[in-house]
Amino acid sequence: MCKLFDEWTPQIKEYCENNNLSFEKARNMSQCWSKNDVILQYYDKHNSRKDLLQDIPMPIVLKITKTDKGLTFEQTEHTKKYLTIA
Repeated sequence: MCKLFDEWTPQIKEYCENNNLSFEKARNMSQCWSKNDVILQYYDKHNSRKDLLQDIPMPIVLKITKTDKGLTFEQTEHTKKYLTIA
């Protein structure tokens, strides 16, 4: 797991709670990161081989970026589908 996600866990959890999103789902998603951001992506374990052979990228679900003012969160068209609390 990404160290940034671990460091930012309280803020990410609060954001999820305030936006009716599942922190548990977010925590278990595939993560890409750089120096100041974390991108959560949906990975379908049951269909992964087929997708990889067809070169279909994993959808970006949530972008989290650290700025001078704190963390910013950017939802995508996939956020509600994969992170909404059922």
